[in-house]
Amino acid sequence: METETVSESIDYAQEITRIVNEMPLREVAQIYEFVVSLQIQSEASVSFAEDDEEDWLNDSEDEMLAEDALWDAMFERNAEIFDALAKAADIEIEKGWTQPMFDENGKLIIDELPYNA
Repeated sequence: METETVSESIDYAQEITRIVNEMPLREVAQIYEFVVSLQIQSEASVSFAEDDEEDWLNDSEDEMLAEDALWDAMFERNAEIFDALAKAADIEIEKGWTQPMFDENGKLIIDELPYNA
């Protein structure tokens, strides 16, 4: 499999955003769930063979600042996607399609989440 360039990745993200913006919200929710499942599968396949890779609590301030800069750049590059997701969430809230995540005591309502159905 060929390695994608950054510009190809951005092109894909922009095209996906364009398509998703034209879809009904219910289908957008299905796409989101699919993407999350792909992400979970991908993360599960990554093995952390070395303990040092998991020792992020001992990162230096410079390492943390460098990582923050990478995250900031990623969010900036994908702002259009995040804006579309925020709009979709706003619509779900306005339509009353959302459910509370926490009960009156602030405890997470696990059994009622869609992925536990």
